[in-house]
Amino acid sequence: METTSSAAPANSRSGPLTAALGLIVLGVGLWFAIDAYGSWYPIFKWAHVTLVVFWVGGGLMLTVLGLRAERSEDPREIGMIAAQAAWVGERFFAPAGGLVLLAGIGMVINGHLGWNHFWIIAGLVGYASTMVVGVAFLTPLAKKVAASMQARGPEHPETIALIKRILLVARVDIAVLMLVVADMVTKPFS
Repeated sequence: METTSSAAPANSRSGPLTAALGLIVLGVGLWFAIDAYGSWYPIFKWAHVTLVVFWVGGGLMLTVLGLRAERSEDPREIGMIAAQAAWVGERFFAPAGGLVLLAGIGMVINGHLGWNHFWIIAGLVGYASTMVVGVAFLTPLAKKVAASMQARGPEHPETIALIKRILLVARVDIAVLMLVVADMVTKPFS
């Protein structure tokens, strides 16, 4: 009996399509932003919001997947989520967070908003706290997790304990980021 597979051939590459879609989004987004006011402010705002969606949304999704993996009590699934979170955090979320900060600074300067608003100060404090947690705790702990997984495997009690610790801290970190989003959107005490 013959079976057919709906999976794409192994040599199929979606990279060029993905790159083209990215360039289209970038071009149209810039066109919209420039057309909106004819100044730099909407470009900074678009970059800021887009990168926040990517960074915070991605972190929230990883948190949900981490909770799901913990509930499954499958050490391999938990280890896989932890490894993927470390990989994407280092290569994508950290740079996105830096660009979020730069775009926010660009908005404050270009929009003549001033630095003395509670919502701006709270946003900067929230950003600083998540940066410190990332650099001082999550990055070194992710390296310990990777080393423990390689040396002992994902099922070893020490590896599981390290993974659970990193997932807990990541939950607190994403909660802080969600509060920063609420602060930025609502602009309390303005």
